[in-house]
Amino acid sequence: MEALRNFFYDKKVNKILDVGTGEGKFIPVLKDSFPKAAIWGVDPDESSLEQAKQNFPDISFQSMNAEELVFEDDTFDVVSLSMALHHLNKIKKGLKEIKRVTKPEGWIIINELFSDNLEPAQEVHKLYHHFRSRIDRLTGVNHRETFRKEEILQMVRQAGISVQFFFEHKREVNLVEEVGALDKMVQKMQQKLETIKIQAEYEELQPQIEEFRTKAMEFGFQPATNVVIVGRKK
Repeated sequence: MEALRNFFYDKKVNKILDVGTGEGKFIPVLKDSFPKAAIWGVDPDESSLEQAKQNFPDISFQSMNAEELVFEDDTFDVVSLSMALHHLNKIKKGLKEIKRVTKPEGWIIINELFSDNLEPAQEVHKLYHHFRSRIDRLTGVNHRETFRKEEILQMVRQAGISVQFFFEHKREVNLVEEVGALDKMVQKMQQKLETIKIQAEYEELQPQIEEFRTKAMEFGFQPATNVVIVGRKK
């Protein structure tokens, strides 16, 4: 992200923590923006961490919840949370922990997709995401629906993080252009649905798969826009 790289180009950053790192999808952005910094990544999902370790053998990854970071106070120059705010079990506590382990005058980066003012192809992504998040919640997995942009900014400010600037990041791509891509997505939705086959919501959610297919064929499938927030620990 050019805006991040430009903002931090003259700032000294030695240690970075990526919270909710998953398979490490935000690591390339961090490496690009902070080429000289050491990076740590934490996530509670062991299978995602194993994939992250294969993708980035030079990064230190640990199993850890955002709400219970084991690091000491004031440890990192930068702490990031990318595409994980809607997965936190306790958002206030998670942001408080992120703030705690950030050094005084350190930086906090929040990268999160939002649900409002989307184009039709992005609304298809939202339908897909909300379908999966609903099933996750029914099976006991913490996965909220997408927040509105202003909600995200408000959460960050209420956590006592001083917002320095923010920008929108949008990927101009149609993820169902490749032959067979749409069929694979539909198959994944059906497989996800089968995990709640004995629950009452099964029949309610079944029509959403065909609705998704129809809309994806008409509008395409474009990732929802993200808001990228750069905040500072007060």
